[in-house]
Amino acid sequence: MQESKKISLFLGTVSMEKELGYYYINMRPALIHYTQNIYGGKFDEQGVPMIKLEDESVYSPINIAQYGFMLHAEWLETKEDKILQILKNCISVLEQTKTEKNNICVWYHKTHEQKYNIHPPWASSMAQGEVISFYLRMYQILNDENLLQTSLKAYNFLQVDFKDGGVRRVDSEGNLWFEEYPSSKPSLVLNGFIYTLFGLYDLYRVTNNKEVKQDIDRSIQTLTVNLHKYDAGYWSVYDLLKKELVRYYYQKNVHVPQMEILYLLTNEPVFRKYQLKWEKQLTPLNFLFVQIMYRLKPRIDRLKNRSYAK
Repeated sequence: MQESKKISLFLGTVSMEKELGYYYINMRPALIHYTQNIYGGKFDEQGVPMIKLEDESVYSPINIAQYGFMLHAEWLETKEDKILQILKNCISVLEQTKTEKNNICVWYHKTHEQKYNIHPPWASSMAQGEVISFYLRMYQILNDENLLQTSLKAYNFLQVDFKDGGVRRVDSEGNLWFEEYPSSKPSLVLNGFIYTLFGLYDLYRVTNNKEVKQDIDRSIQTLTVNLHKYDAGYWSVYDLLKKELVRYYYQKNVHVPQMEILYLLTNEPVFRKYQLKWEKQLTPLNFLFVQIMYRLKPRIDRLKNRSYAK
């Protein structure tokens, strides 16, 4: 793995140093999603974000962790007590909403997931990975051993196989996957898998745990041999089940930086290849074509499915 390198377009450094610092992706531009209520929820009285699901405001571990990354970046630069207090409040809510049993810690979603037809309670590897990353940064600020232990317990859940109610999957080729959405048919969402992987990197950096390192290496191998399946030729797709084209924001602010970060962490050429390819596709003309394909592609897929059924 490479030494610490600056990311050209995104905040922070990519390194294997024990001190974590900024999160891998600068999420502060997404602060507008919270302040302008795009998620439909609200902030609670302690300044912790909520989202709206089924006509009620609920806590989402992913949203809390990502908001935590934004505040953590601000705190690193300002050291303001009021920011640190909200970070502590975010941890407090995550502590209250976790499920812990037999040295395993998980944050369950308690509403039906319609897109992939997943019934509650269900877990998300992305939630586990991002909460691990958030907890470890707060552990390094507060020196609270309980935060480190919860991170390890959250990792223990990532060891639970899908058939046992977990998010861990091994395909017919022996590739290891972590499912953001553990659907009955593997959905294999790209960004969620990678955010999970970032959590593993953080845990390995802090603990030097060999089992975590093995999961990292297996995950990188999975990505190197399967990444081409997420490339539609002119754009990237969200998952391998529905193969929906991602939105412009996603391609620019999620897939492209994730590829850059993975390249800096691994020096694997395939990540640089798709970083540059998907970045190059972010043109007005190509975006217009993608908007057209949003409408046409589902129809084309339906026609293909009908022809296969005959």
